Amino acid sequence: MKKKIIVMGALSMVASSLIAETIEIEQIGIIDSAITEDMKATVVSKESIDNRVGPGATNPYKALDMLPSVHTGQADVYGLSLDQNSFRIRGLYADTFGRFALTNDGVPSVVNVGQGAMGSILDMENIDSMSFTSGPSNADSGFGFGNNAGSLDMKTKKALDHFEVYMKQTFGGESFSRTFARVDSGQTVHGSKFFISASHSEVDKWRGSGMSKRDNIEAGITVPITDALSVDILAAHNDIERNDYRGLTYAQASDLSTYNDFDFNTQLTGSAANDKYYYDFNKQHFKENLIQANIQARLLDGLLSIKPYHIDTDGYRLGYNSSSNVVNKIDMEQEQNGVVLRYDKSFAWLDAAIGYWYQKIDTIPPPAGQKSYTISNGHLVFSSWGMLNDIGSREFKSPFLTLKKETDDWKVQAGVRYLEMKLPSIQGYTTTAGDVSYDEAMASATIDPDLHVDAITFKKVLPSLNLSYKLSPDVLLNANYAKGYANPWNGPLFSIYKSKKSVFQSAGITLQDIWDKLKLETSDTYDIGMKIKGENWRVEPTLYYSKYVNKQVTVYDPVVNLNYYQSNAQAEGKGVELSAYYEPTPDWELFSALSYNTLNFTQNLVTTGGALLEVDGNQVPDAPKWLFKVGSTFKYDGFFLTPALKYVDSRYGDILNTQRIPSYTTMDIECGYVRRNVAGFKEIAATLSLQNLFDRQYIAIIKNDLDDSGTNSASYYPGAPFTAMASLALKF
Repeated sequence: MKKKIIVMGALSMVASSLIAETIEIEQIGIIDSAITEDMKATVVSKESIDNRVGPGATNPYKALDMLPSVHTGQADVYGLSLDQNSFRIRGLYADTFGRFALTNDGVPSVVNVGQGAMGSILDMENIDSMSFTSGPSNADSGFGFGNNAGSLDMKTKKALDHFEVYMKQTFGGESFSRTFARVDSGQTVHGSKFFISASHSEVDKWRGSGMSKRDNIEAGITVPITDALSVDILAAHNDIERNDYRGLTYAQASDLSTYNDFDFNTQLTGSAANDKYYYDFNKQHFKENLIQANIQARLLDGLLSIKPYHIDTDGYRLGYNSSSNVVNKIDMEQEQNGVVLRYDKSFAWLDAAIGYWYQKIDTIPPPAGQKSYTISNGHLVFSSWGMLNDIGSREFKSPFLTLKKETDDWKVQAGVRYLEMKLPSIQGYTTTAGDVSYDEAMASATIDPDLHVDAITFKKVLPSLNLSYKLSPDVLLNANYAKGYANPWNGPLFSIYKSKKSVFQSAGITLQDIWDKLKLETSDTYDIGMKIKGENWRVEPTLYYSKYVNKQVTVYDPVVNLNYYQSNAQAEGKGVELSAYYEPTPDWELFSALSYNTLNFTQNLVTTGGALLEVDGNQVPDAPKWLFKVGSTFKYDGFFLTPALKYVDSRYGDILNTQRIPSYTTMDIECGYVRRNVAGFKEIAATLSLQNLFDRQYIAIIKNDLDDSGTNSASYYPGAPFTAMASLALKF
């Protein structure tokens, strides 16, 4: 293993991350941060997005998978499985409900469904670039439920100044089909311009029965009202339905030659114990809407921007109950509203920005309504209401200030953000209503006085500091610090109290008692690095250290003899990252990234019965220590060929580090032909994508969420087999 790592390190010195921040090199299509941009962020170009997100064009995290310390996984190769996508940064699970901030044009853009959606409501063809940060964001960015894993801001491809039609058709394995079309109006007589796009994607599951289908429509308009005032509006509607993939046990994951294709049952058997695993009883369907605006005005020699936004979702999730022979249905209707205000002004000696972020979201886990169904003669029969709750609003209030100074050799950016996060009040109800709507059930419901909690508010100051120094024209030194935060999971805490209410009450513990012990998880992250470049090469080493406080874990409470979520653990992460780039000729590029990441708790934990879990120093589940990515791009007369290889180190499915998942290596190849101004078209592009070229069997995802999974509590999802996809794009 040591020899393998040494070889990988040597290769990394003569290659580069395909998507890494540049100093002045533009050959690989990466754009540099502007003066008003986050100094810490890596900017991902449109070319890199198109090359890496894959033919599904819905999962933005795939565009980052050649970066150091980024580990992505998908239950399907097209990324249509939403929350069954996986994403880790420097070993930390990056979910949008707790630790990762996904924004579009600076405002939150993700609909949080269930355990935190891992996909995007937007088609990636409409994204022009992305700004990615590992670890906590600077004070003026990273707005969301949390950001201590990182943040990603997507920049919308605005309406073009000229008329243009773009159409793309893709076909692939498992009957995959995707049609995308976009029309740009060009400037009208008053200078306004707009675009509208639509897409339809569908695919059969690669294992088991069922399918995924997604329909999307988006529109954007830019209106220059005066020379000093303009308005941008973006709207999107997303409709996605799919059958879920079934997770494997560790024993099954250890025998992929037998269980690689194992999934939900394709036939009904007449036994409820088996039929709860029927594929069509494990599915979901959601409709999502997004509308956001950016109102910009020149004011007092500065720039004022007002960015209001609205996101909503309406749908359901159907899934088996692991502890009984029933199927649960959760109806989810959520609404998210907010605004980001910002004023930028340059003075003689510095640039300053002051702003305010506000967000309110209604109905968030625990579920407002959950129904249980028994299975009879192959049909779901209503049994009872498992949950019926009235949930208040979750609110975020956050003013921020950043100051930036630049000289010939120095750049300094300092910022501070004040965060006030309110968890909602919750009132539980009991009802004897049948299979009716939530409103109808509430009309006849009775308050359960034992299932009530008042709202609680967390307050925290979040500073950030970035320094860079140009040691020479070819050597740049940088150092960064930021404090991040993560939203605590309160849904599972409410659920365990409801199911074990008599146990808690016999010990004199109310729901409010354990609710008040929730704390805001915070992190402090430090990193130092260098950017060294030559005439046709670049090397970028980075060292980092992160400390996590009030980390939420499942901990044993001897008073009630139960395990439940508590905010009392500490952890630390540290590692080294190395990316490099080499261009032997103008038509040949090499790129790679090497990283070593450790993330572990700094204390032991206790389980039910008081047993000590000796986990101090153990790596958290699903976090490979070594990651290595290497690839190359060859170009000739409109043709291109990009092979890319990824190595993922072994990792564990439990915090005891007993359920080991082997390392794996996969190779993907992208090739194609692009020709401009031919046959009446502005551009014709044909591409062929070969994913998992050698048909490697491996575990892509270990589902554990909170990084503290005990033995036999994680689910394992195999990676997709070899898949070929072809697309044709026309622009005129």
